[in-house]
Amino acid sequence: MLRASWLFFTRAVSNSELRRFLYPALISAFSLAATGSPLMASSGAIATPALQPSGDACKSCVTVTVSPLNPTMAEGEKLQFSATVTNRRNTAVTWSASAGSITTDGVFTAPKNYTSKAITVTARSVAGSVEASTAVTVTEAGPTISTSRIPDAVDGAAYSANLVARGGKTPYHWSIVSGTLPAGLQLASNTGAVTGKATRTGSFAFEIRVTDSASRSDRQSLSLDVSASTVVCGPPTYSCSRTDRAIAQMPTSLPDVGNLAGANTMVTDPAFGNAIVRITDFHTDPGAPLSFARTFVTSSSGSADENLWNTDSSLFIVQSDGGAAYPYNFNAANLHATRLYTSSFPSSNGLKLAGGGTWSRVNSNLLYIDAGTTIVSYDFTDRTNPPAPQLVYDFTSSPSCLPPGFSVTWKTRGGVSAGDAVFGMAYSNHGDQGTAIYAVAYKVGSGCAMLNTQTGQVTGDWGTSGAANITDRWTIHNAKLSKDGNWLIIAATNCLSASCSKGPYFWQIGTTNVTSCGDSGLCGGHWTEGYSHWVNNDNSPLGNQVMRTFANPDPLSLTHSVPGGIVPPFDQHQSWNNVDPADSVPFVASTCTPMGRNFPAPWYNEIIGVASDGSGKVWRFGHSFISSRSSAFSTRYGVGSVSQDGRFFLFSSDWMGTLGSEEGSQTCRLAGNCRGDVFVLQLN
Repeated sequence: MLRASWLFFTRAVSNSELRRFLYPALISAFSLAATGSPLMASSGAIATPALQPSGDACKSCVTVTVSPLNPTMAEGEKLQFSATVTNRRNTAVTWSASAGSITTDGVFTAPKNYTSKAITVTARSVAGSVEASTAVTVTEAGPTISTSRIPDAVDGAAYSANLVARGGKTPYHWSIVSGTLPAGLQLASNTGAVTGKATRTGSFAFEIRVTDSASRSDRQSLSLDVSASTVVCGPPTYSCSRTDRAIAQMPTSLPDVGNLAGANTMVTDPAFGNAIVRITDFHTDPGAPLSFARTFVTSSSGSADENLWNTDSSLFIVQSDGGAAYPYNFNAANLHATRLYTSSFPSSNGLKLAGGGTWSRVNSNLLYIDAGTTIVSYDFTDRTNPPAPQLVYDFTSSPSCLPPGFSVTWKTRGGVSAGDAVFGMAYSNHGDQGTAIYAVAYKVGSGCAMLNTQTGQVTGDWGTSGAANITDRWTIHNAKLSKDGNWLIIAATNCLSASCSKGPYFWQIGTTNVTSCGDSGLCGGHWTEGYSHWVNNDNSPLGNQVMRTFANPDPLSLTHSVPGGIVPPFDQHQSWNNVDPADSVPFVASTCTPMGRNFPAPWYNEIIGVASDGSGKVWRFGHSFISSRSSAFSTRYGVGSVSQDGRFFLFSSDWMGTLGSEEGSQTCRLAGNCRGDVFVLQLN
């Protein structure tokens, strides 16, 4: 076919000069076609060869080459391409791309959200129809941190900032790879939120990393300046805590305090900014039996009136749900807690006492424990050698008090008054709670006084004896001592007389004067007592707190009205452990509802403070993170105890069932075997 075409051509051309000009070129062209020489160079250039003799093939062909070849780029990324044109004076090219965009000087931008496997980028010579192409592979981009700086913080003030990243595949995981955040601030690994309250001033440099679900990451260096605050946080004004009435749902992702292990893990409630530290975990007492003894509570009695803190918040006690008491050393600066005398009692990780106790009102190292019919003291001044108990008083030592040979079957701790002057208790010798009839008080230097609630008789080593001035007879649910030591507040279980007034009853110790709250009304709900005032959650209106003196029963409304949307059941347990003759400082309460985590109003499952001046002011300190379904009473209701100085609140929680089981499994059944632990909330 080629030979026939050639013969036709040579016969058709008669001019000899034309033959001399075309002959070599045609020989070269037909030679290339006959031998099958490629038109696509190995470099990727598509070339149209020049006509030349076959003996010097393509040395003068026009070619275009593109660089770089076959690159891989992330979506949205830019890349500079270059093109080389040979055998032409004009080396300019025009650029084109099958997707994305490319500038006239070859800067290619990869498209975003591109689904094809490859894109073609082409350079075409402007001096001829010669071009070259290369394939570009586009991959999905990894995350990019868009936060270049975060706001400054103020020492002690609530802080919140969000780190932001874009691109990649969510969810992200945030971490700090070098440097540190200021003490008191935490980075949420799942959200990138930096929250808390800084406890140190200065400039803090750190590097953050975000990693997406495809393990691609980005880093960013940041710095955070913490300046000194002119605002005084903490008691009695709690200027750094919330007082609004906006709904604060429990966070979808709970602050991580660990599972079976996690003691001394510190987190921040993102809705309130106050620090929370976990105190106990499954390994707090490895020698304890399984089941209920591995749940730890503020008090196994379920009372929020227990005085669990010493005078300067450097020591406190907690209990197992089985009743054992565990003294702790507490560093108020870094919120770190440790068991006392761990080297002396390695099998249980520290000293363990039988039964609960109450701390001295004057000596920060003195703890009082009720043991049988006695009150004993433990002095923790020596932190190396554990103390031996010292007898304070035996309630069977006086004929005016418990009868000789009294065998305790149940008791309730009334507490100790200001100056450690008076101790209050109630006892039964024939049954459990609700069977007691002996309310007793020991006054240092004077002896015992007792009210028998079954007979109505008052006996004592001091004061007035005889029949009480009230005809009511009842059994005792619990009894608590006023901080001035003059009154024992007694809650009734069963009425033993023809009729009874609505309790509780107020016995003026050392006298036959007994009054009933029912005489003044508004007596419902749980209660707490101050120096000379009594506070109760009357539940009318729902959740309303009222206060009155023991001498004047007319109640004063404290919260005035509760937020709209609160519906029953809504329970509160109050704690008021200061010694203030004016009772002017706020008290603290934990609230409880079994609604779960979708709350229709504020205050649900929160720890709040209530002003005692009648102003109606309520501070909101944090969530209790209770499921309200624990089998342990204190854990189910988030029962706690405020410190004597008002800076901390010790409370019980199952942390929404995330602390493992009482048998030691990492998972548990709510309302079944989920265990609970003790936590400390900082009150700012």
